[in-house]
Amino acid sequence: MVKECNVGIIGFGMQGRKYAEMIGKGDVAGMTLKAIATRSAVKQQEVENQFSDVDFYLDYHDLLKSRVVDAVIICVPHYYHAEVAAVALEEDVHVLVEKPLGVYAKQVKPLLELAKTKPNVTFAILFNQRAKPVYQKLNQLLADGEIGNIRSWSWTMSTVWRPQAYYDQSKWRATWSGEGGGVIINQGSHQIDLIQWLFGMPDSVYAHLKYASQRDIEVDDDATVMFTYDSGMSGVFSTKTHDYFGYDYLEVHGDKGKIYVHDSEKIVLRKLADKEQEWSKSIANDQITRMHNDPNQFKEKVIDFGDDSSNQYVTIFENFAEHIQNGISLIAPGEEGLHSVEMINAIYLADWTKQEVRIPVDPDDYYQRMQQYIEQHV
Repeated sequence: MVKECNVGIIGFGMQGRKYAEMIGKGDVAGMTLKAIATRSAVKQQEVENQFSDVDFYLDYHDLLKSRVVDAVIICVPHYYHAEVAAVALEEDVHVLVEKPLGVYAKQVKPLLELAKTKPNVTFAILFNQRAKPVYQKLNQLLADGEIGNIRSWSWTMSTVWRPQAYYDQSKWRATWSGEGGGVIINQGSHQIDLIQWLFGMPDSVYAHLKYASQRDIEVDDDATVMFTYDSGMSGVFSTKTHDYFGYDYLEVHGDKGKIYVHDSEKIVLRKLADKEQEWSKSIANDQITRMHNDPNQFKEKVIDFGDDSSNQYVTIFENFAEHIQNGISLIAPGEEGLHSVEMINAIYLADWTKQEVRIPVDPDDYYQRMQQYIEQHV
């Protein structure tokens, strides 16, 4: 019988509470909740009432040194992700850290160097969207070249509507000093990770962000970003937190077809028999209207995941525990968290400078610019 992984939760805000309840109820195979740490003494009574058999710590250092847990899930505010993860790794405790891995690359890179010195300590990041069957399938279709070479992609994701009350629940939310940004670094970071996971790292970026456009916050609540690749591929990502009706639509254009992803649930695959640039050479001018979107020119397949009832958080947690126990591949290794941080840093810098920015940006330059934004809003 496989030994259970004893887990501690560091941070007991909205996400930490959610994860504690999931693991505490036994929803995660291979995990047992053993400890919770939070700086808030006010929450101690809540933890003791709800999780009476779980150890409580006001200082996460004490939790890590207690040896009560094999692993921790880190759910503290963004700026502390890398710091707390580093302390856990130093204590040889397995780490699963909430996204993003950090606010800027300057604080993430030392963490990754430390992780390299701890090959026997599991280090993962909580990119739960990678665990969705629809994106697992899309990743496979693209890797298999089902629609040939990718020319471009476009993703509108505005299903992250947030009213003012969401921002008002914690002082650190939607601030430069507490969160390090807005919709791009918070809600949009899932898609930014998927973008590099599906299409590879972009080489440069343009960005147009709107700050406090519809909400009383310091940071961005609306963003349109264009990524370019030295290969010639390009992509556009658009997101906002003030669209009540919301929309989630990804379109991937290849030279042998197209893939549409609706609401992160359904894939529509349209495949051409050959590369468009090849067969289109023989088309006469009088055939254009008749052939446009002609079903006889392509084969269509619909793959619907709408009835999928899996919980992606559970999938990530179980994958993390199984990696610790028997070494299966991680869905989201910790070192891959740097990619989205570098993209996020480049997005903000591109908007601040109003010019195209190469990825990655200079980490020291970005750090200094961020400090200026923080000082302006103190």
